[in-house]
Amino acid sequence: MPGLRFGPEFDPEQYELLEFHHRGGEAEVWRAVRTGHNGIKELVAAKIMLERDPSEVRRWLGRWDDVSHNAHRLGVTDLVVPSFLLGPSPHRPGTVPSGGLLGYQISPWVEGVPLHTWARAQRGGPTATADVLVRLCRIVDDLHRKRWVHRDISPANVLVDAQGLVKLIDLTFLAPLDHTLTVAVFTPGHVPPEAEQVGGFPTTAKDLFAVGTLARALLLPDHGRLDHRLAAEQARAELLAAGYGEELAHWACEPLAREPGRRPAPLGPWAARGRELLRAHRPVARTAGLAVLPDRAGRPVVVTAGADGTALAGPGRTGHRLPAGQGPGPVRELAAGWAGRQGELVVCAEDRSGTLWVGTAAGWWEAARGVGGLAGRVGAAGELTVWTAAAGALRSYRWAPGLTLTGQEHPGCPADRVLAAEEERPGSWLVLLEHRERVLSWRPGSGEPPVPVGPPGALRAGALARTSAGPQAATLRTDGSAQLHGIGAAQLHGTGSAQLHGIGSAASAGTEIGDGEPALGLAMVGHRGGPTIALAGAGGVRLRLPAGGASRRPRWWRPTLRPATRVALAVGDDWRLCLAAVVEGELQVWQEDAAYRWQAVDLPEGG
Repeated sequence: MPGLRFGPEFDPEQYELLEFHHRGGEAEVWRAVRTGHNGIKELVAAKIMLERDPSEVRRWLGRWDDVSHNAHRLGVTDLVVPSFLLGPSPHRPGTVPSGGLLGYQISPWVEGVPLHTWARAQRGGPTATADVLVRLCRIVDDLHRKRWVHRDISPANVLVDAQGLVKLIDLTFLAPLDHTLTVAVFTPGHVPPEAEQVGGFPTTAKDLFAVGTLARALLLPDHGRLDHRLAAEQARAELLAAGYGEELAHWACEPLAREPGRRPAPLGPWAARGRELLRAHRPVARTAGLAVLPDRAGRPVVVTAGADGTALAGPGRTGHRLPAGQGPGPVRELAAGWAGRQGELVVCAEDRSGTLWVGTAAGWWEAARGVGGLAGRVGAAGELTVWTAAAGALRSYRWAPGLTLTGQEHPGCPADRVLAAEEERPGSWLVLLEHRERVLSWRPGSGEPPVPVGPPGALRAGALARTSAGPQAATLRTDGSAQLHGIGAAQLHGTGSAQLHGIGSAASAGTEIGDGEPALGLAMVGHRGGPTIALAGAGGVRLRLPAGGASRRPRWWRPTLRPATRVALAVGDDWRLCLAAVVEGELQVWQEDAAYRWQAVDLPEGG
């Protein structure tokens, strides 16, 4: 609590807690002020160990004393060296402290923010990013030259100030290369495939890999956790999809190599090379969200969203316009549809800060903050219903002309991110979501528990479709592999409630699709008895069509072999399919003609 005091046993009120910063592991970090005997005040970062076992407290204190001594001796610039004390627990001034002694790690206060926070807010562009990376690599190289390793490099342990200056903090696990390890450290998303072993020796390769994960965090600040087993493959696909070139993507992935000996050492030359590549990089308008919506005449209208906000394209855009006024900035998720009897265009967007926006002809307004994922469509009632996750729970938002936006939380299924949503019957939805790297399908309001879909693991995208064989889900994993899963059908009973039938306790294990060719984008619709699936990747756009005629196997059609990153599918009122894709940064559209033969669609100039 702010205002409490602590300090060593001989001066237990030397420090005052000012503001809670964060909690990590078995410790809390606070901003505090120290008042010296001369009356001079000094801001510090106070890490309070919550361990109450006296023997454990003294063990930690002994380790910290060794760290402080060694770090001072090394003399590495911009390595924040702490001091340590043992004292009573924080207490109100003038009162007798209760409880046992606690361990405190005291560091000079750094007016900076964690690296990932800086990356999300920074406006200096690639040059500022490159400079931060160069400064970090210089600190790590200095440590390695003196034959020491940090072992716990992560975004939270790298602070960046307003001028882009870098400090490396939290030296708890600092170790020399020639001493065996007494404890192993595992920070999810920032450790290499090879695990540390107690009794083994530390290596510089672990720090090198961690710097590679931080380079990815700088270049892709909105992306989730990295899968350390497929780190280079995942990062390369993400960088290419985000608009970075092949040379830059290859460079950024070098420290993430699976073989430790292939990681660049020292890091300085690698960082300098990256700085030149980043300074020469000219960011293109990236398309993160894509929706294709045939209008009443069957003409495709394409809504795009990305670094430059939202835009309309396609021959059907005449007579339609995007919401006016101040709306979202860079967008990472998009849902759109024609709502109401007149078919008014409604656009929902999740921006880079996790804010959900809803836009109509009347303009934009904020619907929610702190959301994760976005999916939805216009249902049978003419309302656009979108689904998202916020604060670990599933939420839905509905809008139709003449109605206010209504939101609802759906207890019964925890959710970190929504991947897809499909209305099975009027008012009854099936939602595909992620929770702790598990993919789940769930029918809100059914009274049934969520059903796992496929094995655990990080996911890039997901899709749902209704078919004659029941609902099906498609998943795209971070390694580019795609799978098709059957999901038990819901049937309505006399009470009007939906119940799960078909596969009992879980969705099918999944069928591999895509012939092993990695994909970056996925879309799916239910059509003519089976799902039609579109995949986008380095090999172009691939469309998987249901089996037809005498053939019992699905058919594949490739409209382009040029690299593609995003793809969208839709079915018009006339049952013709529309396909849109971002191909080498440009929008391309295809549509079936009256005889259901695919034709390229000419886009009017300017979209």
